[in-house]
Amino acid sequence: MAFSNIKLLYHPEHYHGDDDKENFFEGWYFKTVSNDDNKTFIVIVGIYHAPTRNKGNESHAFVMILLSGFDCLYYRYEINEFETSSSADMEFYVRVGNNKFQKSGITLDLSSSRLIKPTDKEYEEYIDFLVKDWINIINFKSSNYSNAESQVVVSSTMKQNLLKNIIHPQFVSCSIHGHISFDKMVPFPATYVYPSVMGPFAYIPFLECNHGVLSMNHRSNGNIELINEENEDCFQKINFENGYGYIEKDWGTNFPQSYIWAQTNNFMNDEGSSLLFSIADFPIISPDNLLNKISFLKKSFSNPGRLIIFYHGSTNITYNFSTYTLSFVREFNIEMDNFSMQHINIHISNIQGFHLKINIKRRAGRGIPLRAPVKQLGKMILRVEESLDAVISVKLWRDNNDIESVSFHDKSINAGLEVVGDVMGLAKRYQNSN
Repeated sequence: MAFSNIKLLYHPEHYHGDDDKENFFEGWYFKTVSNDDNKTFIVIVGIYHAPTRNKGNESHAFVMILLSGFDCLYYRYEINEFETSSSADMEFYVRVGNNKFQKSGITLDLSSSRLIKPTDKEYEEYIDFLVKDWINIINFKSSNYSNAESQVVVSSTMKQNLLKNIIHPQFVSCSIHGHISFDKMVPFPATYVYPSVMGPFAYIPFLECNHGVLSMNHRSNGNIELINEENEDCFQKINFENGYGYIEKDWGTNFPQSYIWAQTNNFMNDEGSSLLFSIADFPIISPDNLLNKISFLKKSFSNPGRLIIFYHGSTNITYNFSTYTLSFVREFNIEMDNFSMQHINIHISNIQGFHLKINIKRRAGRGIPLRAPVKQLGKMILRVEESLDAVISVKLWRDNNDIESVSFHDKSINAGLEVVGDVMGLAKRYQNSN
């Protein structure tokens, strides 16, 4: 992976796994939103190379489908059914089976015979992950617990309340066919200093997890049909005529253990604007590296990192508030009640005097369970809840001699949100650094 990261420094869209046949994943996230009813349709295509101990059973390619109201549809393929571009002088493409993905569009030919339905045990383990994460958030700011023992008792009560709020989406065995074309793409404005959305960190070739953005916003056209396995009838057809989309990707050896990720490009009033928000554990070197055995180095090599990119459609300007821009986090807090409403608020400013305030809320437990790679287990497991109906409010302004000049103030009601792991630990480290 290190060699591919160097070779493809200015082309993060391409496949980075030519030299990695174990402990490696790469996935591309294609989001499309219909223009008429704001229906969100997400396709994640990727490959997972398991460690040698699990390689025979766990290595595979996949296509995941996320659609509001349905469980995640996970179509599994053999490694040899995966084909992709891995050279900077080639046009980007990925093929898994008969499914094709390019910057110009995607073609889906997904058969229900490829579907992998989660087992009851997998779903129970997923619920345990969620509830543990939620209780950590609720307990973090509580001042009512005098000792750890009383906290455990209250947590048990919380768990029962939280479990009531979890809604398991309906699993429908179906085939999916169709084509969506893309145009008028808005790429991340790369430079020699910032060759990708990772900024100067892109020059570090051995990061545990890497991120790329192919398009902050673009127009979409086409349609998708969902075919019922039992009677072969089309039970849902989604029209994306004059719709819009977003494309990003991840690759590496492991997902961050704790992170918040949010994205939207369907604001209510300002069409064409787009937000990427991510705060995560960011180990400069992999946690299993020998250097991490040295305590002071371990602390130095692991810090919360953030990617915050806002593209203002009306002015065609991209504002970058990521860690490497030396922007300053003025406020960052996460809250949750035991009725499962989550609130995330951040206020950040940069050296040019611009301020960005983001308020996010969702009802946790009603999202879609997703598989993600876990290096320690050597397989893809149900670990991530992605909500497609989060509400995000964004305000962008500039202070000019104490006069507030607002450039953008809008809200999105169909945003994507993932909250995974010890996110309160991330918030605490930011608060301690301010």
